[in-house]
Amino acid sequence: MVATLLGLKLRLTIGELKRSIARLIIWIILALNALLGLLAILVGLTASSLAVLGNEAAAGGITILVGSILVFAWTVIPLVFFGFDQTMDPARFAQFSLTGRQLAPGLILAGVLGLPGLFTAILCLGSALPWILSPLVALVGICGGVLGFLMTQVCCRIATSALSGFLSTRKARDMMGLIGLVMVLLLSMSSYSISLVSSMLSADTFDANTAWTMIEQLSSILAWTPLGSPWAMVADAGRGEWLMMVAHLGVTAVYLGLGFILYSAILNKSLTTPEVSQSSGLLTKDSIARLAGLQWVKGAMLPVAAIVARSLRYWRRDPRYLGQIISILMLPILFTVMGLGFPYMTGSGAEEQFIGYFSNSMIAFGLGFMALMAGYTISTDVAYDSTAWWIHLTSGVRGWQDRLGRLIAQLLVSTPMLLIATIAVPWIVGNPAVVPKALTAMVCLFLVSLGVSSVFSALVIYPVALPGESPLKMKTGMMGSQMLSQMGCLGVDVVLSLPICLWALFASGWLVWLALVAAFLWGGAATVIGVFWGGKIMDARGPAILGTLMKNDSRIES
Repeated sequence: MVATLLGLKLRLTIGELKRSIARLIIWIILALNALLGLLAILVGLTASSLAVLGNEAAAGGITILVGSILVFAWTVIPLVFFGFDQTMDPARFAQFSLTGRQLAPGLILAGVLGLPGLFTAILCLGSALPWILSPLVALVGICGGVLGFLMTQVCCRIATSALSGFLSTRKARDMMGLIGLVMVLLLSMSSYSISLVSSMLSADTFDANTAWTMIEQLSSILAWTPLGSPWAMVADAGRGEWLMMVAHLGVTAVYLGLGFILYSAILNKSLTTPEVSQSSGLLTKDSIARLAGLQWVKGAMLPVAAIVARSLRYWRRDPRYLGQIISILMLPILFTVMGLGFPYMTGSGAEEQFIGYFSNSMIAFGLGFMALMAGYTISTDVAYDSTAWWIHLTSGVRGWQDRLGRLIAQLLVSTPMLLIATIAVPWIVGNPAVVPKALTAMVCLFLVSLGVSSVFSALVIYPVALPGESPLKMKTGMMGSQMLSQMGCLGVDVVLSLPICLWALFASGWLVWLALVAAFLWGGAATVIGVFWGGKIMDARGPAILGTLMKNDSRIES
């Protein structure tokens, strides 16, 4: 059964890659990058063997910590990035007379046939390289690596199978997708965080003894948990504590045995219990009217008000829109943290004036980038509508009405966030006097970005995650057209906003407030021009836009 499932997994994986040349190319690029990264890690692990002799306790503690993080990541990350690999979904085997105990070994080992699983398996075996100068300890490290890899797969399968019913609900998928987006944004700072930590560790005030004591205490606790017990074996062998190594081997065997029994029981339940689909109540015409509050709107502004009401509903409930809000809010936070941490990364010989200038520039860039992206987000509105946009085309909604309705909704959503960030960030960094200048730049950048995006979003419709899909899902052709739209839109935004931003930067006294008035006028003019110009383009390209949306919807093709 194990060989059959592994062969099935391999054939399904190859079949998925053959379906699309673009997918195959992306897979090859990712595989090459993973191979290069893996080689660098293995070389580093081998080189670290020279420093292990005499530092066995520290090396063992670090091995337990890193291994525990690896097991934890395999347990949590698949819950967040759901739906990426469903080739061996247990529900597909419900029609066969199989038990969970028969399926469990094959499904657990099938993880090694994927790119992440293969990368992890080699990395687990490579955990023995730091101990290569002691062959017996290295052999224990190989055994611990094998058990550690099995632990990652068992924990992953238990977590995903046990929560599959919960993750199948719409609200759960939306929530996990947003959590995944936050994780991606935080991981984008990983290299900077590593550099910052390294700089702090090399500082004169760093107490190495205290840090190593904390590592030893934490690793001693993790060594008796499912996260760290497989990796504790090589740490014990490196210190010559062979009885403790046998104890950790027994604990690991118990954890794996209990995990296998639990996973088999979960599989038995999933194979015999059908999923129950839930339906929600339908909205009536009266409830829609009350929700939109359109009774007072008349004439040509009625479609505008309807689009505003619907867009605001999307901003409250659609995870793709909520993900954009999170991304916008994270920008000033990330760049402010980077700016405040920059002084710790510079040497003692660096000029204080340069450090302060660079730090403040990074913080200001975060605020300006936030304003640009807040205006750019409306460029995805039409694509997010997907094929439902045909209602606009058939009901006679004018292009300027569509542009204006989405723009007003974006103003209502983003203005409070931008205003709070513009005031809060200067106060946090201890420079509240620059709030008027920051407000001038933010107003100009935001309004100009709204106007330019109103034009670009009618010209470039790129593939996005469909309604109900994870906000992190990438579609074929998404990256190229999205980059074209972003680079063109943001480039024009910067060029048009640069005069007002420079005025605000060098102005003083009452000229700052005059620049703020100019920012409203200049940005307002760009917004009005963008609405009507983008509307004319949308009127002319209406059928072409619908055709692009239908092409982007893979569900229609299937």
